Amino acid sequence: MQLFVTVLTEGEFTSPILSKLADHGFHGSVLATQSIKNAFMNSVEPDPYFGGISKVLAPGHEPRPMLFVVVKNDEQIKELTALVNEATGGIKGKGFIYTIPVNYIEGLDE
Repeated sequence: MQLFVTVLTEGEFTSPILSKLADHGFHGSVLATQSIKNAFMNSVEPDPYFGGISKVLAPGHEPRPMLFVVVKNDEQIKELTALVNEATGGIKGKGFIYTIPVNYIEGLDE
């Protein structure tokens, strides 16, 4: 089994991807993420006299959607990849896809 993860740079593609996945019987989870840099910058207190470094970096970071689907075999990975690319017009420049081996899972039907 594998955990199929799609990280998007823009949320506009979330709904089209989810629709395609649901239409093909895939189910998973969606999580909004924040980069380490932005999480750090949001926790920095600005210097009262000079404004701090957070004023120099790009503000207004939007959370990035991450989609998670557990798959049983490589054929499902190929199918999911094709569906994500179809929904986004190609993932390059809009996010990325990766998989992680799942060694143990409990509570899901086989």
